[in-house]
Amino acid sequence: MRLTVPHMGLLSTAYTRVLRQHGVDMQPPPPATVRTLDLGVKHAPEFACLPFKINLGNMIEALDNGADAILMPGGYGPCRFGYYGVIQEQILRELGYRFRMSTTDNPDRLSDMIGTIREISGVRSKFDGYSIFFLILMRMAALDRATALYHYYKPRELNREDTDRVLQQSVRMIDLADSYSRLFKVMPEIKRLFRAIPIDETLTPVTIGVLGEIFVVIEPFANFGIEKKLGEMRVEVRRGVWLSDWLNDRFRFRPFRRNQTAYARKLARGYLNYPAGGESIETVGKTLLFQKKGVDGVLHIMPFTCMPELVASTIISRISKDRDYPVLSMTFDEQVSEANIITRLEAFVDLLERRRHEGISRY
Repeated sequence: MRLTVPHMGLLSTAYTRVLRQHGVDMQPPPPATVRTLDLGVKHAPEFACLPFKINLGNMIEALDNGADAILMPGGYGPCRFGYYGVIQEQILRELGYRFRMSTTDNPDRLSDMIGTIREISGVRSKFDGYSIFFLILMRMAALDRATALYHYYKPRELNREDTDRVLQQSVRMIDLADSYSRLFKVMPEIKRLFRAIPIDETLTPVTIGVLGEIFVVIEPFANFGIEKKLGEMRVEVRRGVWLSDWLNDRFRFRPFRRNQTAYARKLARGYLNYPAGGESIETVGKTLLFQKKGVDGVLHIMPFTCMPELVASTIISRISKDRDYPVLSMTFDEQVSEANIITRLEAFVDLLERRRHEGISRY
């Protein structure tokens, strides 16, 4: 079995090497490109959102490259994500592909995830299944930590691309850390690499909280590398949704880390009292948190037609008016142009800089 899983940010780095060590012939799709999106758009239903189309394009490219099995998360709830795997399997079979499709019917249940690990690998012991899965989770948390350091150092770097090179090196180091002991040793080394970057210590950059649908937030191809673009504009990104937090809220592999979903639900009371699916409750709650903490503004990004984030967008527009707090919402699909994204970001950053200069951005 040559197994593939669609890309989602750095997720494939977290699991590929570990699963290969346990007998899984992992065949990640090539990095997403315009061709990937074109394939997805060509074969997806017109109403499908951008993540669905990129996922489908990933699957087609992986199957063309020799993969013969696909693992796709499933689930249930107001977001259509829970139905992706079923619809994508039907589309691929109608295109003539022959493969095995596996879905995690309830990705929120640890036993379901461990069962999936044992099913696709040579692991028979439950203990080994838990050990493998939690190592993958810890590697994902390390990748997120490296990305957070990137967000801090990027706007302050003196030499262009220094921070990008350190992030790439950090990702390689985490990829090679294929055991708990190696992973714990590598994180201090990564912090030293970032601290060695020459920075402008006098700079106090504008800060922007990035929120929205999790795939579009963490997958650079889906958002035109928006976090790097903001860093190049001397903006410090404060990301509000992380894949490791999403996983930790469900599996508690970092028991001392606050449950971010529950925290956001508490913060959102009075504006959104019940989750509307997806990351809607995090979008509303973290917008209020960023405003309280003095983050200069919020960038809300989502796929076109994403119902949970449309609900959240309406509510954070009200928050923006109620609290005189800058919020920019942007939707992404195959029609969006990079030039349009850059123009809107530049205008938003200029607004935040002027507000800071006038002394009205801090609360």
